[in-house]
Amino acid sequence: MGNMGVVKTTHRRSRIQGKLAAAVALAAGAACAGPEPATDTKTDEVIGGFPATSAKLNAIGALGIADGAGGFKPTCTGTLISPTIVLTAKHCVTDVDPSQLAFLIGPNAFAPIRIVGIRGTAVEPTTTGGLIGFGSDVGIAHLATPVTDVATLPFAAMSNSRIGTRMTAVGYGVQNTDQTFGTRQSGSMTVKANGGPVFVAIFGTFPNFLANGAARLFPELDPTDPAQLAQLQQEFDGNPLLDGLETWVGGVSGDAQACTGDGGGPLTARVGNQTTVFGVSSWNFGSNADCTLDGSAFASLNPVSLDFVDYETHCPLVPRAGTCESLSVALRCANVNEGGRRELRTECADLGQICGTDENGQIGCIDDPCDGIPAEGTCNGDVATRCSVAGEGDRHVVTTDCAAQGQVCTVDGGAATCVTPAPVCPHDECVIGGAEVFGCDACVTSICTVDSFCCNVSWDSICVGEVSSVCGQTCNGIAPGAPDPRR
Repeated sequence: MGNMGVVKTTHRRSRIQGKLAAAVALAAGAACAGPEPATDTKTDEVIGGFPATSAKLNAIGALGIADGAGGFKPTCTGTLISPTIVLTAKHCVTDVDPSQLAFLIGPNAFAPIRIVGIRGTAVEPTTTGGLIGFGSDVGIAHLATPVTDVATLPFAAMSNSRIGTRMTAVGYGVQNTDQTFGTRQSGSMTVKANGGPVFVAIFGTFPNFLANGAARLFPELDPTDPAQLAQLQQEFDGNPLLDGLETWVGGVSGDAQACTGDGGGPLTARVGNQTTVFGVSSWNFGSNADCTLDGSAFASLNPVSLDFVDYETHCPLVPRAGTCESLSVALRCANVNEGGRRELRTECADLGQICGTDENGQIGCIDDPCDGIPAEGTCNGDVATRCSVAGEGDRHVVTTDCAAQGQVCTVDGGAATCVTPAPVCPHDECVIGGAEVFGCDACVTSICTVDSFCCNVSWDSICVGEVSSVCGQTCNGIAPGAPDPRR
């Protein structure tokens, strides 16, 4: 494959393999309008758009990531489709800590009228592949608090009937070659394809591709060389959009151009009297700092992504395989053939069981492997037996042979555990004798702290005398024993 600029999405590099990986960029910028200018032009018309400041569009906001200074830097775009759900691109929320994200409401993401925290994110899990490796590049951010005073936008499936029509995109990304971004912009684009080779969607014919794109996108391939011309033909015929999952828009004179920062931004059309979302901005060609005017790929809303949205609407953040909501409650989402999606909970405690993974690897109610073991564990001689705790995997019995470690078992601090036995004093502290053992007794420890001779050499009459002066205790005379080595 040739070396073409960058195939890019927002702030992350694409996962494409081979040289084409250097040419695709995840869309993260503003929707920008204007015909393709001469290469030396530097004006707002290069990728400039139209301001979209109306409060009627406040369902479309920016996704911001914590900047370390108490604020948020806009990185992507999202659309409020319910009071608690923001529709965006998968690549915008993949590998990002939700606690570091926020939904920024208002036309200026650097001065939002409201900042709403995000409690969790989800991505379409059933598809992969394509030029950027994300499959259906659709994701969701679940808001920490509902937004009830902003009208949400409806959404619908993209269809082939839209090909050849113009639709309007909205985003907060790059608006011009000065890299201005962060304010909401809108621009219309022509729908070109819902699948098929991307270069066919852009250029139509191979001669047009050779005349207008090959040298720019594959500068190392010489079309006058028959072998390299054949490779260019392969590039033109290959590199497909994911059929039914990706829509190519733009590239026609007067069209807008999605760019860095628009990722997740909506592709809309008017249906009746409502602005309706049909896709989200996904990727385009260019570098991470700018974008070509060849158009953009949008992750189209389709049966796959609509099923994902339906799942997250009715069962937010519930894993597809189900989960243990607590030790005694199993949680899963009902299938569409079970009366429609909804959260289903089973109280395992009523069955004398716990929630766990059964022998088939499925979440459900299972017998408690720790049944009969007290919560604090137990000591059987010097063998400690307890139940596993969080971070030790599925619930199971844990046994430890303390004696093998030179320790003893004790139920200490509410849990059976192995401890090193306390040292034993070789003789009473009021008796002259061999050196005492540091730590075997509180008084011995106090004396040896100030007079190490007593624990290192011998416990002489001076040490016995320190029972009174250091510990405040009384010894009835000095009993006979070892000679006093310090006299």
